[in-house]
Amino acid sequence: MRRSVIAALVCGGALALGAEAPDAQQRTRVAGWVQWVGGPRMQVMTDGGTVAVDLQEADQSAYRGLRAGERVVVDGIVASDRSRVIARDIWRHEGSGFESP
Repeated sequence: MRRSVIAALVCGGALALGAEAPDAQQRTRVAGWVQWVGGPRMQVMTDGGTVAVDLQEADQSAYRGLRAGERVVVDGIVASDRSRVIARDIWRHEGSGFESP
């Protein structure tokens, strides 16, 4: 009985060590001005250049009605191909600060 328990623990440990963890998604925050919004995409101008933003996972109320020139902060993750940011939250500049709808 003791051997079977030890064998089970060794096998379980080997499986745990051999399992690969999924790639961690790189979280990011983009602050800038809306260049354009079209369908499920948005382009944001930052001090460092432009950033493509994928809106498919963001709440539509967070970006509905955004116009070119509005200040925004986008919280999201960097896409695996590093071509865009996948938005989770979008914060609009409302007078004295940033607010989420």
